[in-house]
Amino acid sequence: MAGRSGRPGWLREPDPLQNPLGSRLAILGAIVLVIGGGAATLAGGADPASGLPTSTAGDSVSTANDSVSTAGDSVSTANDSAELASWYHGSEGLRARVATDVAAARAYLAAQDGASLQPVCVSLGTDTQAALTAPVPPTVAAQARFDAGGRDYAAAAASCKQLFDGTRIQVGVLQQRIAASLADGDREWGALAALIGQPMATASPPAASGRSG
Repeated sequence: MAGRSGRPGWLREPDPLQNPLGSRLAILGAIVLVIGGGAATLAGGADPASGLPTSTAGDSVSTANDSVSTAGDSVSTANDSAELASWYHGSEGLRARVATDVAAARAYLAAQDGASLQPVCVSLGTDTQAALTAPVPPTVAAQARFDAGGRDYAAAAASCKQLFDGTRIQVGVLQQRIAASLADGDREWGALAALIGQPMATASPPAASGRSG
């Protein structure tokens, strides 16, 4: 024993590869690590190689829902445009009558032709009322423009009527009110036409009668 070197056998560390129990424990530990890492990847949605989150099925569903919502908005806009165009075409006759009254009232007012202006005032009031009680535009924005223009034309007709009913308001003041209300009505119905993408109804003024008073 004196010629042999090394530590006594009972002090030497056992070789795990030569120890059946140690080998089994090492293999079992490796399996547990592999299984645990896979479970963490599934639960956390991370890339096991990079550690970064990966895309999930929820992201795909959200993108699909956004696409459906956008398509629905486009369809709604197209339907509104079609309904507005249909309504605008259907109301063409009423708007043309109002436009004819407006052109005549403006022309007779400029010519100071009271005899011709008076019946036009009555006609403007009647035609404006008919337009305002007809079927309304199918969208809120279009209806707001249409109603505002109709009220302006009705105000012009009311001021025009006061020129002949003995109202104690100066003639110049009433004439200014008529001109301003007609301009306001044109502005609102012009905005309505632009909103729908159609031309505004207009009319040529009547031929000058040469009368005044």
